[in-house]
Amino acid sequence: MYVTIFVGILCILSGALVKYFKCYWLIAGYNTMSEEKRKNVDTEALGKLMGNYMFLLGIIFIIGGVLTFKDLKTIGTILLTVPIFILTPYVIVKAQKYDKNSLEPDGSLKKSTKITLGVFIGFTMLIFIFVIVLLGYGAREPKVTVDNEMIKIGGMYAATVRTDDIVDIVLLDSIPKVLRKDNGFDFGNILRGYFDLEGIGKGRLYINNGKPPYVYLRLKKSFVIINCNSIEETQNLYDKIKKVL
Repeated sequence: MYVTIFVGILCILSGALVKYFKCYWLIAGYNTMSEEKRKNVDTEALGKLMGNYMFLLGIIFIIGGVLTFKDLKTIGTILLTVPIFILTPYVIVKAQKYDKNSLEPDGSLKKSTKITLGVFIGFTMLIFIFVIVLLGYGAREPKVTVDNEMIKIGGMYAATVRTDDIVDIVLLDSIPKVLRKDNGFDFGNILRGYFDLEGIGKGRLYINNGKPPYVYLRLKKSFVIINCNSIEETQNLYDKIKKVL
């Protein structure tokens, strides 16, 4: 949360420097132009556009950070992800009209500029689609199958737990505080993979945090915590594993 808010404040400060203090050297692309090419750029209009863009980014980051603090991590993550993928291509395209180096004499975009923008926007959209697919896949409830020898957890960060490795099983109403993610998927309250929990150390989580109960499997050297979309499903999973044990 604090990092996100700090980044937001930096964005707002950068926007102010560009828009009001004419620190145009902060604008990527413009700062690498030759002096001759810079003469063809409407720096004041470009600075205003980029300054407003940085202000908006800063507000998005700050609101996203606050939502995370308010336990609205899913909404905050969406707010931080979607607008950036929409805003950035728009601003890049909009900025071209202030750069005569990218324009034909009649004001239309040069062919080379169109190709560059097309590649950039296409690549951005591919990344956006990949992120959406990844989030959708990671947010799915993992399929858990139980037999006498092992428990198989499907989906992202799939795992297999041997029943003879389970020391104890408990149905919890709450879990210890999640300190950090070691290697996993963290989208709002949806946690998949390896995490470090206060008081019990490192283990694997397959949970929607904040929606108890949780099936806690204490293993010989670690632990696994699982829950389902409903209380009934989680209770049934607990009963099924307990019966096998």
